[in-house]
Amino acid sequence: MAVQPGETETLSLTLHNIGNHTETYTLVPSGLLAGWVRVEPPTVTLFGGTSEVIEVAIRPPQLPTTPAGPAPLTVRVIPLDEPDEVVIAESTAIIGTFDARHIRLLQPVVRSRRRASYEFLVENAGNSQANCRLHLIETTHRLDGDFNPAAVGIEPGGTSLVRLRMKAIRRQWTRGVRTIPFSIEADQQGFPTAVANGTFVQTPMVPERIGARIAGVVLFIGALAAAWFAVIKPATKRAAEDAVRDQPGAEVVVTTVPVTTPVTVAPASTVPGDTLPPTTAPVITAVLAPSTPATDEGVLFSKRLAVTVASSEGEKSDTITVAPNQELRITDIDLQNVHRDSGLATVTTGDNQIIWQWDLGSVYFNNEPLSFRSAIVLPAGSTLTFTVKCDAPGTSGSCIEGLLVSGRLVTL
Repeated sequence: MAVQPGETETLSLTLHNIGNHTETYTLVPSGLLAGWVRVEPPTVTLFGGTSEVIEVAIRPPQLPTTPAGPAPLTVRVIPLDEPDEVVIAESTAIIGTFDARHIRLLQPVVRSRRRASYEFLVENAGNSQANCRLHLIETTHRLDGDFNPAAVGIEPGGTSLVRLRMKAIRRQWTRGVRTIPFSIEADQQGFPTAVANGTFVQTPMVPERIGARIAGVVLFIGALAAAWFAVIKPATKRAAEDAVRDQPGAEVVVTTVPVTTPVTVAPASTVPGDTLPPTTAPVITAVLAPSTPATDEGVLFSKRLAVTVASSEGEKSDTITVAPNQELRITDIDLQNVHRDSGLATVTTGDNQIIWQWDLGSVYFNNEPLSFRSAIVLPAGSTLTFTVKCDAPGTSGSCIEGLLVSGRLVTL
């Protein structure tokens, strides 16, 4: 018998009791098709010499796991009194093939300006192998696409993932979107074609409402600029003015100091040899002083002491003498050993008190000056002596050293 999956076919089984006594029989399907077979009635009682017709129905399921082709159909007849005396009724059922191909789009609708990518599954729900080619159906000729892969071979119950790269042939320049429907077909000669429908929503090249967006950005920038010039900048300026106003100010004190040195001025129109009488020209100096009263810090003082001594001469000195009614407050001393000489340099006061000593061999060019945390005060009439003892000259024939003394000269 031939049977199609999903359909029911019925066979007639005639059971004869050829004995002379009554017997009860149980009919049980067996074999590969036992789960698809139903016997009605499953139990029969026959008198001796009688018979009965029993219906055997087979319905293979319409599933990919249902194999196509011939298969044995077996029914076992078991006597209740003699269970070992089993009788077997056999037939052959030819299971037919069925086809069920489906396409399931994972992205039915895609929105893009020109290009899009679709992914879909080709499913084989039949019980035979499917070998399908894929086609894009679009009647308006506005779309073009490539399948990867272009053909698929699918076993029963299997699926295959396919990617479609879609491209719009023309760009959309007008306002509004364009909706283009299309279909995907998977066909095989002699079999039904599987079809799925999709949609490509083509947006314009210039986004919609771009004017409103630009206007919004311009308004936002204008609002920021207005806030800056109207609120933030004036507030910052007022805060800076208040901070400056709270600080103590400064005033410029201008003094005129007469210069007793005669100056001879010769006008351009005078005859050669004629001169004007000597005149005394005042010199105007400007001193920046704080607006609040302050103690007299004196004037800046800086003098360089220079000593040149040969190694055969032993040592030589140079001296600074503080004038009467003044005092010298020393803050920095800078030794200058330009020629990399070797020897000993000493700075002493008038009472032979040593302030500092240097080993010239360890002092290099452009060394850092020596600064004092508290100024060294030399009273009026005192001296500061710079003494150099030369052991070996450097790049010159003699030891040539310099000492730059900086500080303030205060009038008492």
